[in-house]
Amino acid sequence: MKTIGTERILRRYGIAGSVVSEEELCGGNVNLTYKVTVRDGASFKTYLVQKINANALPSAKDCARNMALVTDHLERHGIRTPKLYAVGRSGERFVSEKNAFGVEEEWRIEEYVSSVALSPENPTVIREMARAFGRCNAALSDLNPGLLRETVQGFHDTYARFRQLYRAAESDVCGRADGVRAELAALKALEADACRVSVAYTAGKYPIRVTHNDTKFNNVLFTTEEPPYGAVVIDFDTVMAGMIAYDFADSVRSVAKVTGGSPAEPTAVLDAARFRAVAEGYLAETAAIMTPAESEAMVPCVLAVTAELSARYLTDYLAGDRYFKIAYPEQNRDKARLNLALAQNIASRSEELANIYADVLAGLSESGR
Repeated sequence: MKTIGTERILRRYGIAGSVVSEEELCGGNVNLTYKVTVRDGASFKTYLVQKINANALPSAKDCARNMALVTDHLERHGIRTPKLYAVGRSGERFVSEKNAFGVEEEWRIEEYVSSVALSPENPTVIREMARAFGRCNAALSDLNPGLLRETVQGFHDTYARFRQLYRAAESDVCGRADGVRAELAALKALEADACRVSVAYTAGKYPIRVTHNDTKFNNVLFTTEEPPYGAVVIDFDTVMAGMIAYDFADSVRSVAKVTGGSPAEPTAVLDAARFRAVAEGYLAETAAIMTPAESEAMVPCVLAVTAELSARYLTDYLAGDRYFKIAYPEQNRDKARLNLALAQNIASRSEELANIYADVLAGLSESGR
């Protein structure tokens, strides 16, 4: 059954045939994504059609340019990524189209990659997810980051994200600040440790690299049910110049958290075995390209990226939910609380995590002798 008018977008791309099904895929936090199947004569083909969230990605052109540059580079290294379709002969990878209210919207079409559902709790699956992201980071180490545009200013600048949070709390445009004073105070207590890596990065301590910047579990598709699972990295929306430790850390945050409690009083702890699995997979691909300073930043960045995400969710809640998609009014607040609980747990276990990381790194060094 048709749910939206994606057929006009397909026509803009020169894709013939009639739409036989449209299904919204709800896994993403930002853009609206639809799985669209087209029949052309006796053949059927499926596409991903996305409406871009202009509040999150204000320049569709720069975003599409970055994506094409990076995915083409990865293809030259033998790494598969979903194809981003071009619009006819123009070469553009997105189109602008007015909706029923006359508002301009930006759309793009990507190749649909068929995948299987695997458990994000399985250490072998986690390891292959991390290897897939690490493989991309290693392959991109010879791509000049200066070629990419900054599509989201300060995306992984934890220090800047905390400043945004404080401004949102002071402005309080939705009258929500009084209800999250405890969360604001708890994040303030974490700020110095959480921001240490981003402050050092701004000061030039770490190399600038091309990074994915959104390395969560559902941004890898698994195309087979058996190891090594045919892992394919997707969602290059936020690929930019950045710091490699954030890619490692966001994978840890994505798969290693164990949650409980209620939305109002959530609990979250970092699972040590899953943390080890991420480290094993990621370092197997990236240890050879990292500087000692980068390696030292990996564990501290797990706290940084988790506290940062808590701050981002809380900022969006205070500002009126303009960035992240929500299913109910308090969802951004609840996600902020959950990531805050996880950040507090990580902060209390920095030595334990550093020891696990060092053990994995030593094991790789020994196996390479």
